[in-house]
Amino acid sequence: MRTRLDTLSVTAVLVTVCAFSATAPLTAFATGPVLALALGRNALGFLTLGPAVALIRRREFGKVFRKERFLVRREQRRGALFGILAGTALAAHFATFMPSTRMTSVAMATALVATQPIWQALISTFQGLRLPRATWAGLVVSVMGAVIASGMDGRSGTEAVVGDILALTGACALAGYTALSEQARPDVSTPVYSVLCSAVCTVELLVVCLLARTPLFTFDGGTWLALLGLLIFPQLLGLFSLNFALGRAPATMVSVFLLLEAPVAALVGWLWLGQLPAATTWPGLIMIMAGVTVVVVADARRTPPLSDATGATRLPVTFPQHPLLALHQAPGSDVYTYLRRQAHAGRFAEVEAAIRDLETRAVRIHGAKSPEATHWIEVRAEVARIAGNHGLAAQLWLNAARFHGSAPAPDPRRIRDCLDRAHHEWRDTADEHIVSTLAPVLRAMYLKDVGRAGEIPADLRAYPAPVRAESSQVTRPVHGS
Repeated sequence: MRTRLDTLSVTAVLVTVCAFSATAPLTAFATGPVLALALGRNALGFLTLGPAVALIRRREFGKVFRKERFLVRREQRRGALFGILAGTALAAHFATFMPSTRMTSVAMATALVATQPIWQALISTFQGLRLPRATWAGLVVSVMGAVIASGMDGRSGTEAVVGDILALTGACALAGYTALSEQARPDVSTPVYSVLCSAVCTVELLVVCLLARTPLFTFDGGTWLALLGLLIFPQLLGLFSLNFALGRAPATMVSVFLLLEAPVAALVGWLWLGQLPAATTWPGLIMIMAGVTVVVVADARRTPPLSDATGATRLPVTFPQHPLLALHQAPGSDVYTYLRRQAHAGRFAEVEAAIRDLETRAVRIHGAKSPEATHWIEVRAEVARIAGNHGLAAQLWLNAARFHGSAPAPDPRRIRDCLDRAHHEWRDTADEHIVSTLAPVLRAMYLKDVGRAGEIPADLRAYPAPVRAESSQVTRPVHGS
């Protein structure tokens, strides 16, 4: 596991903290309707990112709409469904958290919405995962802190307590968004998923505004400036720097750093808006932050179990330090033996579900393009090979090569090994459409690989000339491909 943050990663995380910390103060500063402000923020974000993503990913969008996307089509539909549900949860988050900043203090709203990891841990229990004692201890401390701080808010009137409840509801909605996103992200690319969630969130907030008869975009000059700040800071700069940091650093460490959002927002609220929380609320706020920190750290150390087909044996899951460990090279009594046995038995749905859980876990802890997360792409490629789906295996090995190449310290040996495996699977692919699609990508990857320009395999270099013998092997679909 990577445990150090380099200077660039720390800078990205600090930019993320500062950008996200501007959300509550900007919302409290604006005078326009809060729901209209939430709609405007998402609509502008969608109009800014949507066309750019559609242009950059036009080939991906085209293949999806023409139903030509051969990589796990059923899983893509599953990812889109979870993306729609996640967009709904995101809309609920904005519709509750942003009004709370007007009803309670900026510090209180930000601290309560920062309890999202608490509710995320509780969601994990409903998914069958056992929580360690440290997680439960952190949960109790945070809840007690929220009760103490909210009780002191009660002295300021009922509106402040309602604001606290809305902020907690926003935290729960954000936890739901994260849980749904974890289910969808292994099957949908980041740009496409971001646009999908943003579009769903915008449409649903528009419906809410229309039902509530909220005036749309009838803002004064100050509110327009606040809306522009929400677009630039949390919507664009914050999310971009966060995604950059998650690609280089462990997600757990990033999450701990993000807890700085609450004190930074409180400082901004005090200096800009003159909102200084009462001294009696500070112990509760500190307890909230301490409890959430314990939960985040405990979550990083938790290792989820994996059951076999009968449910009788629970195998410990570890993240190997050598990402090129293939299934047939794994020790005889670990998770890889279980996955290999299930794959050879034809239980590909169960294997895919297990790998997805492990891959999602690795992404959360280590980052989207970390060696630990890339390793599970390689395991999926090996399972596809066992299933006889060589085209899918080649695509997955190519994805692994790309991720190894974009790592902070690329390993040429691992990149070359992935490319050679992708080429081997490409040669065994019978579907000519897949072959023709992957050939130029493979050639480009070999050319990009330093020192390999003259080592492109002859059959790949000559394609589409008829030098490649067609494989008579019939591919068997895996996971709905």
